[in-house]
Amino acid sequence: MNSKERVRLAFAHQEADRVPTFELTIDNPTAAHVLGRPALCGHGGRARGLMQNQALMEGTIAVYHEQRVQDDIELWQALDLDVYCQAAPVPREPVVPEQLSSVTWRFEDPATGQWAVTRYAPDSDTYDYVDSSLRQGGLPELARLTESLEAQEPSLEGWDFGPVDRVLEALGRDRFVLGHADVEIGSTYDWAETFLIGLIKAPDLIHRYLDARLKQTLLHAEALLERGVDGIWGGFDWASNQGPVFSPRHFRQFVFPRLNQITDLCHRYSAPYIKHTDGNVNSLLDDLVAAGVDAFQAIEPRAGMDIAQLKRDYQGRLVLIGNVDCSTVLVDGPEEAVRAETEALIRAVAPGGGFLLSSSNSIHPGVEPEYYLAMLDTARQVGVYPTG
Repeated sequence: MNSKERVRLAFAHQEADRVPTFELTIDNPTAAHVLGRPALCGHGGRARGLMQNQALMEGTIAVYHEQRVQDDIELWQALDLDVYCQAAPVPREPVVPEQLSSVTWRFEDPATGQWAVTRYAPDSDTYDYVDSSLRQGGLPELARLTESLEAQEPSLEGWDFGPVDRVLEALGRDRFVLGHADVEIGSTYDWAETFLIGLIKAPDLIHRYLDARLKQTLLHAEALLERGVDGIWGGFDWASNQGPVFSPRHFRQFVFPRLNQITDLCHRYSAPYIKHTDGNVNSLLDDLVAAGVDAFQAIEPRAGMDIAQLKRDYQGRLVLIGNVDCSTVLVDGPEEAVRAETEALIRAVAPGGGFLLSSSNSIHPGVEPEYYLAMLDTARQVGVYPTG
């Protein structure tokens, strides 16, 4: 049984030969440890921010993307993971930033003049938006962006799907490959306050903004499905450890109807939709299922997400993907604790299918490579069906 067959059985809530393995992204140092060389894998700030921005300014961005895809392919093959999540097109004419310091860049949209500042933090290997015209300008600036988006006809002309084709050629025959599409809520950006105020003071504007974003998202998602990806995942975070970033009522008003459009598109292609989010989303899970989501990934233990209870509550309705804790045991170890947590997770959640093993988020720069490899090794020893 190959990876694709194994994952399809898991999504059908059936037991395969063993529990499938899944990971959103794998950063350095784990990627470099496995490949035995520096790598451009993952969501870490050096690869995603520093190196990419240098390539943009040097005019070598095509080489950067080629290397990034090749590193990912080699890493997934070396680890023999069953699901690859990062099949994505890249812009044909990306914006070249202005460098403000060795770790800070300013991007400006040539059409609208709207801008954003990003910063790389070497100590934590993170890369984030730290300021923008949307943050400074508030709702009037969001209205200007929305008008610009509404005036644009959704198109694929500005996107290069070559990286997607390379991944599908290298991994797609026997592994499960996912593309990305989600409802792009602004509460995950530096201008979160503007978005959250808009939910209350300018709901019509928020609806317009989300609809304008969704048109392009659906076009991209269908292009990915037409090219042969096996499913789609969404990665916008919805919650902190204390609960959703805004009320369940507002999620039902603004997010779930649009998410349902994405899941309906996936299901027309007989493809599953996987929702990733950090934090405690217990209050949103019934709506998540009702919106057509097939699987839920992350399921953070430290946020009060009990995967064993979710298995009891949603068996047969929601595939669970998680949740070896990447904030504690995969960082601090020791190896015996990693193996024990992985085994206990498999024993509790794997029976009956509908489960894929992953970390509780991703393999971020703080994860110790040896502990992640111990997690995978334990999964292949213990996760053979029938488990328990």
